[in-house]
Amino acid sequence: MKPILRTHPNAVVIELEGDADLSTVPEFQRLVREQMKAKTGRLIIDFTKVTFVNTPVWAVVVEYFQHASGVESEFALVGMTGRVEASFKIVRLGDFILHLPTVEEALNAPDLKNKR
Repeated sequence: MKPILRTHPNAVVIELEGDADLSTVPEFQRLVREQMKAKTGRLIIDFTKVTFVNTPVWAVVVEYFQHASGVESEFALVGMTGRVEASFKIVRLGDFILHLPTVEEALNAPDLKNKR
């Protein structure tokens, strides 16, 4: 599974697919860090097509969340269902990272800061 980067007029979306596991981490982390360097104003990570997420992938998500908080960037996760949603809840990321049902909702939201 290779993450796909899509640009929209007001956001960058990183789409993941299949099992987001250790083989996914290097490319996913590279894309996320590129967005940090580019000072992306709004990043959305799309889990709609993901069937499994392991802890190192969540660690990359947390890395971007910490970065976004420090530079006032907007950030959201979308499309989590089934095992992915269960994993997200187990690691309690929903306590501080915004998660929405769809990419469209995240793209159309007027503000992605400080919402859960």
